[in-house]
Amino acid sequence: MPLSKDLSLDQINHLIETGHVFVTPFGLNRTAYIVVNHKPFMVIATDISIRGVQLSGAWYTWEDLEAMGGVYESEFDALKAIADGV
Repeated sequence: MPLSKDLSLDQINHLIETGHVFVTPFGLNRTAYIVVNHKPFMVIATDISIRGVQLSGAWYTWEDLEAMGGVYESEFDALKAIADGV
């Protein structure tokens, strides 16, 4: 079911509770940062699916990204994660 303004708050909450709504730290065609070799690397989110995300043309599973240290909205957030030991 596509999300629209016509859905009630109860319907949206039901979708969230049943795992049918996913939130990502970025949007399509927006920049994000991943940590590669302890350095922030800027990527562009080119596609998002339930099982993974395409960043600058390369597909990553959500598990791969978690193992790499995550995806960050800004370079500062990525640098902070590196400093915290990602």
